[in-house]
Amino acid sequence: MSATALGGSVVPPPPAFLECSTHVMPAGAIVHRIHDARFRATDFNPGYGASRFAPFEIAGRKVPTAYAATTLDCAIFETIFHDVEPSAPIKSVSWSAILPLRHSTLVPRRDLSLARLYSADLMKWGLERRQLIDTARSGYAAARAWVPIIHDAPTSPDGMIWVSRRFDEERALLLFGSRVDPAEWRMNSSVEVANDPHVLQALNDLAERAGILIIR
Repeated sequence: MSATALGGSVVPPPPAFLECSTHVMPAGAIVHRIHDARFRATDFNPGYGASRFAPFEIAGRKVPTAYAATTLDCAIFETIFHDVEPSAPIKSVSWSAILPLRHSTLVPRRDLSLARLYSADLMKWGLERRQLIDTARSGYAAARAWVPIIHDAPTSPDGMIWVSRRFDEERALLLFGSRVDPAEWRMNSSVEVANDPHVLQALNDLAERAGILIIR
């Protein structure tokens, strides 16, 4: 079986079966999403795009997914700043890319059982972070191949949780629309990123901290 080499790291093919330990996110916890304003805060992505862990298929059908984060700062790094390369001589994002975005906070109505993708759990699978969480864009397809196996683990997780690659002070998560109905989480708030003073302050503070220019 082949593996994908990524700057010295390797994304191996997944096994046919995985045991997953789970993290319980309790009902009432607040999660953060930054998303295109064309979609509602509780909408799941039906299969557009090509990210590290989505889209993926089960029995030939794409599983709807929703990315989120445990804090606003993490959500900013996982979306607006996601593709900023640390080694770039000038690190920047365009104001035009920020204008269509909303920041929404959501609250699950029930406990969510999430597959842990922390270092100890990856070790059990014979992996390091660089082989699944920290892969370059060229390894996304190889990383996505692991998601259906995680989805079908005996614990039937509602999604996955891991320490954010871009903002390692907090956690990112991916929810499976096959397990979590949109009605099972409610919108707590939703604002335009470009017009909300609190979100803009957080965005500007993080940009200054990371040396990122916001180009208008």
